[in-house]
Amino acid sequence: MRQARFLLTVIILFLCPSGAVAQNEARSDGTIVEQTPCAPNPLRTYEQNVEAFKRFQAAEVAAAQREGFHPEMPADLSPRLLSREEFEHRQAYGGFECRRITYLSDGLKVVGFLWKPQDTAGKQFPLLIFNRGGNREFGKLTPWFRLGFYPYVSNGFVVLASQYRGNDGGEGREEYGGADVRDVLNLMPLARSLGYVDMHNVFMLGWSRGGMMTYLALKHHIPVNAVAVGGGLTDLVSEGKRRPALANVWSALIPGFEQRGEDLMRERSAVYWPEQINVPVFILHGGADWRADPMSQTLDFAKKLQERGKTYELIIYAADDHGLSLNRADSDRRIVEWFKRHMQ
Repeated sequence: MRQARFLLTVIILFLCPSGAVAQNEARSDGTIVEQTPCAPNPLRTYEQNVEAFKRFQAAEVAAAQREGFHPEMPADLSPRLLSREEFEHRQAYGGFECRRITYLSDGLKVVGFLWKPQDTAGKQFPLLIFNRGGNREFGKLTPWFRLGFYPYVSNGFVVLASQYRGNDGGEGREEYGGADVRDVLNLMPLARSLGYVDMHNVFMLGWSRGGMMTYLALKHHIPVNAVAVGGGLTDLVSEGKRRPALANVWSALIPGFEQRGEDLMRERSAVYWPEQINVPVFILHGGADWRADPMSQTLDFAKKLQERGKTYELIIYAADDHGLSLNRADSDRRIVEWFKRHMQ
């Protein structure tokens, strides 16, 4: 009798975990497995926001100098800052909310964010997928990035963004444009499951490395109406020669980089396959951008689109930086107008 009880206990202990695994695997990619309200913006005052921007600018100058570039710290930051009135208006975030989400992608739990109107009952909103720049924890999204994408949610968009696998506590490991592209693609079924997203009006915005992710998503035929890219990477081969330090990032993240480095960079570089860009593209770049050269990354790519009769628009802001801080309001306005122009 005692032996039978012992065996029964063992069977129960071994069956329960396997059942939980099977249940987890049964959930499809794009399923939200956890979501929580975002913490309040730590930059509660205008003065805190100004000081944070000063620190960011100083860090950018220091980073450029480490790689042999010599941008100057702007003598007057005021043209790059929101007015106090506008900051406080956006900071209030009236009628909108931010949620931190964890969703499945290739069965991995990946972290992202959702910015949306508070009232969604019976409504349908166009979707903006934002692709972040940087890699790993550098450049990762924060809940109040661009003050919660206020220029976009206030114009009626729901905004979704991924941190990419392995980042911000997520599972797996990013591949800088490899399997992690599916973390972007899997935002589509996630958006569909929300119930308040108009899946006939989906747009994408990518910045820096996120521009590369945007073009790769188009290469994988993600169904979007139009895209916009700011300071985007389109030619990793030329950029790697201009910024040799990037090879350290790519060798750490891209599987097989040591053996097939140039081939893998070409696979991630839209300048080598412009024929696969089949939606309207709005390209923005700063003329003084040291992180992504406007000549090799934007003008060469625009020329390839022009030669193939693709629909695109290009604007280069003279003397502006990687984030277009001198022309942020103008660039946000133009991007929103571009998306609205391509709504169904």
